[in-house]
Amino acid sequence: MMNWTHVHLVLNHIPVIGFAVPIVLLLTAWVRKDRKLEWLSLQMFVVFALLTIPVYLTGSPASHHMREMPGISQEVIHRHSNASDFAFWTMEALGVFSLFTLYKFRSSAAVPPRASAALLALAVTTFGLMIWTANLGGKIRHPEIGAAIPPEQMRFVVGRNPSWPNAKISHRATS
Repeated sequence: MMNWTHVHLVLNHIPVIGFAVPIVLLLTAWVRKDRKLEWLSLQMFVVFALLTIPVYLTGSPASHHMREMPGISQEVIHRHSNASDFAFWTMEALGVFSLFTLYKFRSSAAVPPRASAALLALAVTTFGLMIWTANLGGKIRHPEIGAAIPPEQMRFVVGRNPSWPNAKISHRATS
C-alpha cells in the first residue's frame, strides 16, 4: 500500500523531468518561428503548473511521515520544504503568465518577442528551482547525494586506483 511519501516521490518526477519538454519546444518555436509550437509550449507550462499542485500538496504529509523515521534529518526536510515553497510559487506564476499570454495574444499572429523571452527566462528559472528542490529532497533519504568524493575515489578520476587494476587514465595528448 502506498503512503504519502511514496505518492509524493512518484509525482515529483513529473515537474522535474518532464518540464524540460516545453522549454525545448519554446526554443524550437523561436528558431523555426512556429506559432503553433510556441502555443503548445505555453499550454504545457499551464499543464505543468497544474500538475505541480498535487506534488506540492503531498509534500507536507510526506514530511510528517518521514519525520517519524529514524536517521532522518529535520534540517534537511526543512531546507527541502523551504525550497519547494519557492519553486512551487514560481511554477504557478509561470502557469498564470502563460495562461494570460495565451488569452491576451489569442488573435495575434505571434506572441511579442519580449513576452516570449520573459516566459522563457521564467521557465528556465523555474526548471532550475525544481531541480534544486528535487536535489534537496533526494538528500532526505540519500545522504550520499551531497557527500564529498573520498580521496581514494578521486585517484580513479585522475590516475590509477588499486581497486581497479585495469583502470588507468592517460593524461597524454594525442597528436
